[in-house]
Amino acid sequence: MKQRTGSEMILLISIATVAAALLTLIGQQASFAQQNTTESQSAEKMEMSNMTSATGPGGGLPSMSTPGEKTFYVFTAEVANVNEDKLKIAGDSFNVNTLVANKGDKVTVKFYNVDDVQTERHSFTIGDPYKVDIDVGFAENGTATFTADQTGVFTYYCKYHLPVMTGQLVVLP
Repeated sequence: MKQRTGSEMILLISIATVAAALLTLIGQQASFAQQNTTESQSAEKMEMSNMTSATGPGGGLPSMSTPGEKTFYVFTAEVANVNEDKLKIAGDSFNVNTLVANKGDKVTVKFYNVDDVQTERHSFTIGDPYKVDIDVGFAENGTATFTADQTGVFTYYCKYHLPVMTGQLVVLP
């Protein structure tokens, strides 16, 4: 075995001391990280518990509507960056493309014309079996209420902006 000089021994002791300090520091960080993880998991469990108590055991958000009643707020909208002159088709749409109700629900649709073109009329129209026709001018709104007594998928549309301004009412059994 090679004899070490005094300076080599000091260097080795210094390296060993630094290594020991680093291992201690790493161990402290691991312990801290584990403690933080445990605290974070505990806080997460508490948040989940609070959410469950607020939302119910199923974890779903509580309904804002009365059981058996659905109210929908539907607005006119514009599809961004549509060159209507070039495409020869309107860039109008509804803000909601699908409305879902259950069979037997009392459905209320509140329709708002928020188009910035003052001469633009819009409608929220559903054919048979519901026969809804809310026809409104600039900055107007209208309401229709009906009972969703037939299941299926029913198209709603603006009679002034077919074929682009459409959506669907889905009535579940």
